[in-house]
Amino acid sequence: MNYQNLILRWREGDKDSGDTLVRDIYDELQKIAAIKLSKELYSSLSTGDLINEAVIRISKLDRMQFQGREHILAIASNIMRQILIDQARKRNSQKRYHTQVTLTPEIARGEDPLDLLELELVMQELHDIDPVRSHIVEMRYFGGMTINDISVVLELSVSTIERRWQATRIWLQNRLNNGR
Repeated sequence: MNYQNLILRWREGDKDSGDTLVRDIYDELQKIAAIKLSKELYSSLSTGDLINEAVIRISKLDRMQFQGREHILAIASNIMRQILIDQARKRNSQKRYHTQVTLTPEIARGEDPLDLLELELVMQELHDIDPVRSHIVEMRYFGGMTINDISVVLELSVSTIERRWQATRIWLQNRLNNGR
């Protein structure tokens, strides 16, 4: 399936192309949304709401060139993460408490919950240091993507992704534990 053509036709107003695209990746979008929402306890969004908002934002991306299913899923994962961060910031600005996220042992030791906004600051720091590693974390941890899918999206070998993922997990663990 040529995702780039479907996106182009969808942007030009062909509703059927958008429906075909979303239908083809809906199961993966549902998994990504469920993972993200499981980490955000105070979100008022349902899985369907998060998917719908992400699809709307994807449809508005003018300059983005989609190479395939994996690339669209990576972008959707990043957009969903941003939607939840925006929602947490809004809640925080209204003096309400936002979600606590517990990282898996792969990324951080201990069971102490981690504030979503604190995690976002560390992710921004990582992005400033190495955007590729930041994208790997986004796709792997936040999007639940496989190493193989990430290698397709980033056009890097599986072994390169595995090495960078391992090193980045150690960096995140140190940064999160020492920054607290």
